[in-house]
Amino acid sequence: MASLAEFESRTGAHTQCWRIQDRDEILWVRRADVRHLAFPRHFHDDYTVGLVVRGANRFVYRRRSLVAPAGTLCLADPGEIHTGEADLDGWSYWTLQIPAGMLTRLRGDLDEGSEAPPDFPVGVIEDPRAVARLAAFFRVFRAADPLERESRLLAALGHLVQVHGAERARDRPHAVEPGLARSVRDYLADHLAEAVTLSDLEQATGAGRYRLLRAFARAYGLPPHAWLVQARLERAHALIARGVGICAAASETGFADQPHLTRLFKRAYGYTPGVLARSPQIF
Repeated sequence: MASLAEFESRTGAHTQCWRIQDRDEILWVRRADVRHLAFPRHFHDDYTVGLVVRGANRFVYRRRSLVAPAGTLCLADPGEIHTGEADLDGWSYWTLQIPAGMLTRLRGDLDEGSEAPPDFPVGVIEDPRAVARLAAFFRVFRAADPLERESRLLAALGHLVQVHGAERARDRPHAVEPGLARSVRDYLADHLAEAVTLSDLEQATGAGRYRLLRAFARAYGLPPHAWLVQARLERAHALIARGVGICAAASETGFADQPHLTRLFKRAYGYTPGVLARSPQIF
């Protein structure tokens, strides 16, 4: 397994990770300095909120090319395809990966029992108050007592949800045959570690190959095989975060072996599974 220093020298990225346990959920905090690194199209199962502190994040979100300069926030909803790329001078940022259930409960607290998850459609937010509250959390989360840490986190997230979060629609507005696309996605999710074929998808959905491929790509922004790889990576990420060995996580999620998982994991997240496994937990 490559050391963090070796990883940084090869990729031009320095990444630190911390995990915060909240009930049965894990909230991830990351700090990264990125130089010559571009993230391919990918998604996360959680909400992602990033604070750019130096340089700019150039990325695609919901089929739009965006730039988040220093002092702004970049956000991505669960399952939304996005990219990420540093400008010529590099890019430094903090990110939070927030379990979907956590923000859905928070929205319910703020909106009289609403059960709809929040939606962040714009991708880039220029809001000094939101930036200040999130920066305050990042400054103290390692040293603060649990009450202060949780209070600062809720102050930041509550502001984001209240001011910038709309009610999330079940289907994307650009989807064609959303029911068919969901059926394909559900089949892939249920057969995550298997070698799924187009014949399997045809049989499961009753739709022709071209039709189901078009519907899925229009709804989710990736062809089924690429979505399946990313879903496997998200599952492997969750397993490793809970203490499962990297080799076992690779086997359980359908990767050929540990090097196969490590190569794709590093390309998608900017750090190796080993960095994730060694990340400290903050209680």
